[in-house]
Amino acid sequence: MKKIFQLTALLMLCFLGACSEDGLDGLSGKYDMERRVYNEVVAQSTDKLGKGVKQLNIKFADQVGNEWDLRLGSRDWVLQNGIFQAKLLERSEKDETMPKEPLTAGLLYSIVEQDTIASGDVEVTLLGDTYYIDGLFMSKTGKQYSCDYKGSISFEVGVDDPEASGYTTVLTTSPVYLLDANNQPIGVVPGVSQYSFAVSDPDGNGVAQFDLINKENMPLEALAGSYSVTGKSEAGSMAQGNALPAEWGGWSWGSYFVANNAKQYIAGGTLTITAATGMEGETLFSFSGKGLNTTLGMDATGAQIPGTAADADYRFVTVLQSTGFEMRDQQMQSTVMGRQMPFSIYLPKSYDGQKEYPVLYLLHGADGNHNDWMAQGMLNPYASAAEAAGGKEMIIVCPNGTPDGKNIFYCDNYQGNNMKYMTYFFDEFIPYIESNFKVKAGRGTRAIAGLSMGGFGSLYYGFLHPEMFCYVYACSPATYIDGAPNLYEMLGTQGLPGITIEIGKGDFLFESANGFKQALDGSGIANEYITRDGIHDWAFWKGCLPKLLKKVSDTFEE
Repeated sequence: MKKIFQLTALLMLCFLGACSEDGLDGLSGKYDMERRVYNEVVAQSTDKLGKGVKQLNIKFADQVGNEWDLRLGSRDWVLQNGIFQAKLLERSEKDETMPKEPLTAGLLYSIVEQDTIASGDVEVTLLGDTYYIDGLFMSKTGKQYSCDYKGSISFEVGVDDPEASGYTTVLTTSPVYLLDANNQPIGVVPGVSQYSFAVSDPDGNGVAQFDLINKENMPLEALAGSYSVTGKSEAGSMAQGNALPAEWGGWSWGSYFVANNAKQYIAGGTLTITAATGMEGETLFSFSGKGLNTTLGMDATGAQIPGTAADADYRFVTVLQSTGFEMRDQQMQSTVMGRQMPFSIYLPKSYDGQKEYPVLYLLHGADGNHNDWMAQGMLNPYASAAEAAGGKEMIIVCPNGTPDGKNIFYCDNYQGNNMKYMTYFFDEFIPYIESNFKVKAGRGTRAIAGLSMGGFGSLYYGFLHPEMFCYVYACSPATYIDGAPNLYEMLGTQGLPGITIEIGKGDFLFESANGFKQALDGSGIANEYITRDGIHDWAFWKGCLPKLLKKVSDTFEE
């Protein structure tokens, strides 16, 4: 509306006074308004006010030396088109031209000569390299001003304080192996390491992995730079990605990112990493690559399936770093099982042997072992990040559910194997853990969770001993297993803990999980049911882990 009014007024002035300055000045006496036309920028600076907000400070002058101090709250380093509303603020004691309190985006603070503006607005229009800045104001003293500037303004773009995007990445470091003609490792390339960044979206879904080669023992920030697919094992290179067809096992490896709803395995191009410090002082990485050459993997004949040349662009990704202490491959002697039973345990960084912590028992899936959640699930960095975000510190225990390499579904005498695993777990394992580590024992500080076979085990144990656990979190759970206890027959259990089931819509267990969810609802058992895109794999289960840790943390008693 302001533009229309000014255009109409301009046409009228052109008609009455040939659009001359004299004609305009002649009208000024009819209105109690001072018109100031500025033609020079005499001072300029920018202040960062906080999270994503800047204050653009501009001092204008006219031909006779009158000055206009204008302070604009902006989310950009460069003044953008738009309307800024005036806000009456106290002047700073240190600098009377500055407001005492910070501006927010879209507001302005203005002084014309020594007169503080109380109301009005400024309209900013940028055409090419020329700014048109028009202000209509009422001052604190009741005086009206029309302030205009036409000309160029140069802005220096500073280093921003970026806000974390919600994307996360876990960094793992490994040797670079020399391979023979059959792709079997025969040695290690000296002087370099492979730095693998696994990137997940805010929902925990894996969206990219970049396997990058650089010098050994590089600090995190020093990994910023450019990496190209060269086919060589040298610093500054990126490993190619590829996938076998389903009939050959469907195995995939190397660098990829998700585009056009499919994994695009990187076959050529350059990826650039930049590092920045976020508003909370955390390290944020951005990964970008333009027009990367990709493949969708091999077909049944071994030929490459061409992907689409696509851009990878993941900005301000939080790097999850491990701060807890992992104790893998621990052993305890079991009388019930008649053997040494392995387990692994995660201790929070503040663990000192004095303070007691709540405990989470985290069960692995079929054909897995007690190290799975640490090695493939990235337990340490995810647990460390949960603690850094304000979650309760906890001890996390990963038992072994495959003695002699056999899947026993965490029950006694599974399919007649004569192994009393459930008895061992409750009569020996839990007492051993809670007497040898600083565990705050009790139902309110003990939870259980697991994936697949371990999802079944966590539900089974929660139903079997509801007095022992405050929460059960089952990821992609098997809910009916021949030769194992029938969970449906346990639905009448009273005093059950809270229950969450999370499963991927593409999981082969999805329909059975849906059926069990309906049975829970039909029995009046309170539960949370989470479904999202995903299949029965570690990419999905890693996405469960942040939610799992938050849920049990929020449930644990103080």
